[in-house]
Amino acid sequence: MKREQYPIDFVLFWVDPENREWQQEKEKYRAKVSGNQKKEANLAVRYRDWNNLQYWFRGVEKYAPWVRKIFFVTWGAIPEWLDTSNPKLEIIYDRDILPEGCAPVFSPNPKEINIHRIPGLSEHFVYFNDDMFLTRETEPNDFFVNGLPREMAVSYLLSNDRNNDSFHHMLFTMMGVINGFFSKKAVLRRHWRQWYTFKYGKQIINTLWTSPFRLFSGIMIPHLPSSMRKSTYEEVWDALHDRLLDTSSHRFRDPTDLTQYIFRYWAICKGEFEPSNIFRYGKEYFFHEEETERLCSDIADRKYKMICINDDSRIRNFELCTAQIREAFDRILPDKSSFEKDTHER
Repeated sequence: MKREQYPIDFVLFWVDPENREWQQEKEKYRAKVSGNQKKEANLAVRYRDWNNLQYWFRGVEKYAPWVRKIFFVTWGAIPEWLDTSNPKLEIIYDRDILPEGCAPVFSPNPKEINIHRIPGLSEHFVYFNDDMFLTRETEPNDFFVNGLPREMAVSYLLSNDRNNDSFHHMLFTMMGVINGFFSKKAVLRRHWRQWYTFKYGKQIINTLWTSPFRLFSGIMIPHLPSSMRKSTYEEVWDALHDRLLDTSSHRFRDPTDLTQYIFRYWAICKGEFEPSNIFRYGKEYFFHEEETERLCSDIADRKYKMICINDDSRIRNFELCTAQIREAFDRILPDKSSFEKDTHER
C-alpha cells in the first residue's frame, strides 16, 4: 500500500482533575445547572486521573514517529513533567477554540466539535481521548488511505438501556440529524461497495439485518482514535451551525449534545472514507477487575496497534488496577520520550 505523504497531526484533550482552580470553577458552574447536566457534573468517573499520560507520549514517539504535530488541548494546567519546548508539541487552551461566550466548559463535547478551530491544525488529523494509546508500530495508512479516513460503514439497531445513559440519548439525537440530511436508501445505493464489503468481517451481518429499515437506526463507530479531516468539520458546521453552537454552550454533558461522531457519520454517509475493519488492529476495553489481567497481557504482548481503556464507576479497587496497567505499559514503553523532562520519574 502506498504511504500517505501529506502531513497528519494528533490532537489530545486533557484535564487535570486535581487542579485547584479547575475544581473551583467547575463547582461554581455546577451549582448553576440542573437536571441531566447536574447529574453529569456529579460523576467523578468522568474526570479521575489514571496517572498514565506519559505512556501516551511514549507510544506516539515510538510507534508513530511520522506524526507532524501534537496539539495538546488543556483547560489550563500542564503536567509538570511535560517538556513544552518539544518542537512537535503545541499547547492549546480549550477556551481559545470555543465560540465566543462558551467557555468554560467541563464536558468534552463542546471541545471535540470545535477541533477545527485549532490554529495551524493540518487538514488530516487524528483525535485521541486520553484513554487511547498506541501499543504497536503504526503507519499513516492505519488512519488514512488516499487522503480519506479509515472508517466502518456498519448499520446496527440502536437501543437505550435501563440506566438511561445520556450518551445513548446523544446517539439517538445525532441519528435524527443524519436522517434529516441523508436518505438511507440513496446512501446505500450510491455507496453500496463501501457498506456491503467483507472487509468488515462478521460486522456486515448488522448491516444486512437492518437493511429493511427505512431510516438509519445507528451507525457503528469504534471507540478508538478518530481519523478526521478539517474540511468535513467546516462543512458540517455550515450545515448545522445553530445545533453545534448550542452544544458548544453546554457547560456539562447534555442528552441533546452533538458529539464528534456527527462528523464521522457525515463523512460515512457521503462516502468520503476508506472501508476498514478497525477492530482487526484496535481494541476497546471496559475497565473492571475481571478484565484487567487480559488487558495487561494484551498491552505487554502488543496485540493491537491501538487500544482504548474505558473507565467504569463500578470498579472496586481503582488504585490497584491502574497500577497494574501502568506496569504493563512500562514493559513496552520503559524509556522516557523527548516529551518528558529529565526530572520526571516514572
